[in-house]
Amino acid sequence: MKNDRLKKIEISGDPFERGKEYGNKVKREIENFVDYLLEELAESDQSDRDILDHSHKYIPFIEDYSEPIYEELKGVAEGSERKLEEIVLISLHEERRSFSDLAQSCTTFAVTGGATGDGSNLMGQTWDITPELCEKADPFLLQVNREEGPSFLSYTYPGMMAGAGLNEEGIGVSWNSVPRLNFDYGVPTYVLIENILRQDKIGDALSAVLQAKRAGCFNFVIGGPEEIYSVEATPDEVDVIYSRKSIGHANHYVTDKFRDRQDLGQAGGRSSASSTIRHNRINRLLRENEGNIDLDLLKKFTRDHVNFPQSICRHPEPLDEDEQGFISCATWIIDNTNKDWWIATGPACEYEFVRYSID
Repeated sequence: MKNDRLKKIEISGDPFERGKEYGNKVKREIENFVDYLLEELAESDQSDRDILDHSHKYIPFIEDYSEPIYEELKGVAEGSERKLEEIVLISLHEERRSFSDLAQSCTTFAVTGGATGDGSNLMGQTWDITPELCEKADPFLLQVNREEGPSFLSYTYPGMMAGAGLNEEGIGVSWNSVPRLNFDYGVPTYVLIENILRQDKIGDALSAVLQAKRAGCFNFVIGGPEEIYSVEATPDEVDVIYSRKSIGHANHYVTDKFRDRQDLGQAGGRSSASSTIRHNRINRLLRENEGNIDLDLLKKFTRDHVNFPQSICRHPEPLDEDEQGFISCATWIIDNTNKDWWIATGPACEYEFVRYSID
């Protein structure tokens, strides 16, 4: 088993100064990642100017949604000597799929109260992306030290504030893609994720999603020391799943509001119905072990290979020359109760989980 640690970067100060420090610390990485995104999107017959003009249209929604996050992004742009539109493009990493085809990735889960052996709250996911993106983005941990609210630790890409994470109040967020029922100009998904991590109560974390003018479609699993929720959303609508025991979710909608409006063949991925299998599998594992689930058991669940290679523990499958498949670039379990984050930097069957916390 490999035992790799993620690089960790810390930033502090007011929002603009935090962003500027961050942009300066990962200046080269931001340059490389922006170049990669522009090159990737150019394959959809969009020029760099078209792409950045598209990115610019989201800026007023971010500013209206959260002035501090807007100031952070401006600071990142200044510190990295990049255009603000390029930094926003990084935060549009999910919505950029409006330029390209649907992707299927990630399995999320959370357990609470009656499901865990000691009553603690645990949550996590496999972070499933293409091997190329895993290499090009070179994910790392960002610790954002805030005086105006909870500090937080995020798993992220260069120039992005948060891809998922945990704050010092025990509020955590993991998430996964769902079918893109529609897109609109609004607040990018990754900006919503950061704002969740800025909250000190589970209600405020949910409100950060429910009250936003959202740009894309997603499923968030949001947890705190006492409660867990799953939030399915589009730009126009949202539905909330609550459980006193466990939640498992893959890459299709499961609430009545959205269930019949999706193409399950598309969400499932090719002929193996990957999302359907992973959703059913993680929920079966959770329910069959209710009352006894702990950190070690969740680690075992993330190594599950039913329907390999499109299993919970994701591995690239042999595909056509122009396709890559997906790999679990990371796998993690967040302990909301003890405020610890256990991360494996790849498929859990190959990598050890390493403990991280907010310093």
